[in-house]
Amino acid sequence: MATEIPRALLLGLSNSGGVIEKLNQKKWKRQQVELFFDVIAVESATTVLGSPNNLSSSLLQGFTCTGVRSVQVVQIKKLIKACRRRGKNKVALVETQLTCMYNYIKDDSDATLFDLYPPDVLLYYNYSLVPEASCRSYFKQLADADFSVFSSTLGFMATTLFENARSCLGITNTSLTEDNVSVLGNMCCTVNGSYIENSHPSILDKLASCPDLSAGQVAAAEALLQSGKTQYGAPSKWSEQTLKDLGMLPLYLTSTFYDNFDKKTKRRFLRYFLEVLGSNGVGRQKRRSLKKELRQSIKNKSKRSIVNGCTVGTITQVTISDETFPFDYDDVTQFNCCLSASVVRDNLDAIVAKVDQEEYLSVVLGKLREIYPIVPEDQVLLLGPASRLATVADVLTWNITQIDTLSALMNPSDGQWDPILAKAVISRYLSRPGNTLGTDELNAIGGANLCSLDADVLKNISQQSIRDAGALTLSNCTSEKKRVLFAIAEQAFAANTRSVVSPPTFQLTQPFIGGADLAYVQRLATSGTNMDMSALTSLDSNVVLNLTVSEVRGLLGTNLPTLKLYED
Repeated sequence: MATEIPRALLLGLSNSGGVIEKLNQKKWKRQQVELFFDVIAVESATTVLGSPNNLSSSLLQGFTCTGVRSVQVVQIKKLIKACRRRGKNKVALVETQLTCMYNYIKDDSDATLFDLYPPDVLLYYNYSLVPEASCRSYFKQLADADFSVFSSTLGFMATTLFENARSCLGITNTSLTEDNVSVLGNMCCTVNGSYIENSHPSILDKLASCPDLSAGQVAAAEALLQSGKTQYGAPSKWSEQTLKDLGMLPLYLTSTFYDNFDKKTKRRFLRYFLEVLGSNGVGRQKRRSLKKELRQSIKNKSKRSIVNGCTVGTITQVTISDETFPFDYDDVTQFNCCLSASVVRDNLDAIVAKVDQEEYLSVVLGKLREIYPIVPEDQVLLLGPASRLATVADVLTWNITQIDTLSALMNPSDGQWDPILAKAVISRYLSRPGNTLGTDELNAIGGANLCSLDADVLKNISQQSIRDAGALTLSNCTSEKKRVLFAIAEQAFAANTRSVVSPPTFQLTQPFIGGADLAYVQRLATSGTNMDMSALTSLDSNVVLNLTVSEVRGLLGTNLPTLKLYED
């Protein structure tokens, strides 16, 4: 239950050996570890564990420039090297942490010993400092980096890296050799379709490991497969084993590709692949896309005439229990005709767990309307992804009185809420006497959905609720709402003095910093917080424009060199 501890309670932890060992044994959220990273980062703490290499990945994910502000530079560099881990032990780091790390190592003589550092840090290297003779070594280490960590602001760096790789490896056209593909590794996830279609087939293995693919990349991968020049041979020779051998790539492929397989093969593969996707934690949105393409490929070959009655088979509890349901109902009209309102009522949880297509979920909602003028709370609790397709009128018929129901409805794995609908759901909950925006509610709702509420409603949140809630992401709040929430947070985390904002206080209020006024930010400039660029760019633009050069320098501290990357 360590991940449930409010961040404010993690300040002032003892640095005794027993405490250090206990902290190292627990699982944490990154925003929690940031609050006590200064305790576990110092040499005396890591000595208790043997060395920085023995810090858990859960603790190392809390590395920030604020957290290491008082740590000796030699020790900081050891911590950075300790973050070089692979597989399940990989330390999850975001862009602001990686740029911070690079600023600490960039002037070192061993900065060009690329195998000493996390591959993700190499993404932010100044390439002009990479010796030409070592460029191949640099890109071989970069091959394991996660290119998806680039923010939209710094996304241009991925393009620049590929251009530098072309120069280093002597790539003069859009055809990548087997050696090129091997050296580039995960950078293959960033290349456009013209390279994929003309490259060595081994590029398909790299694409299968990508966190996502664009439509152009998918089309090129399919063209390469259809050419018959891969290890899978001509499409006429493909089988269920071909689909399995492609790894995760089938997750992105379209109905055009799946047209090469018969319905039985596709059903067997779907049953197998859904289990694979589940064990890999693949989200509902990607599963939805896969099923849509499979269903479309069946419709492409189907000669079924349009009929009003149910011809596929009445949907029962047994039908729903099949792992591939509703695979056989490739036509939404058939799904509607074969599904009764009473079956939806009795099996709602099982249905929404397997039905991903939006038009099918809309049918499920329609069946509920048939049977319930007011939907009881035990059914609202089970709506899952179907809830995202409701109307405001639907929400007004839902009983939402318990925090468990609100939490279930706000589950982010079921998809993003339309702000208007999110506001309706939360307002429906708050309309019950005694329900407020307390700590549990804030944790359930999350920042994005909280921003859907009116500023007058947000003003009713108590300081205690903010203090005990987890970190909220408020980037889509209006300036007015950010100011309202910051005012509450500033009081909730207020220190004894108002002349200087301490680094721990800054860390607690950072999620709300977009609503800070000029006076608060100017006090931050003298506190040595080492604010990262994500925080600086989230400040109100009027506040930023009124800062002096020395104040910006004071705010960023060791993060100052990163400012150059943002100049455009």
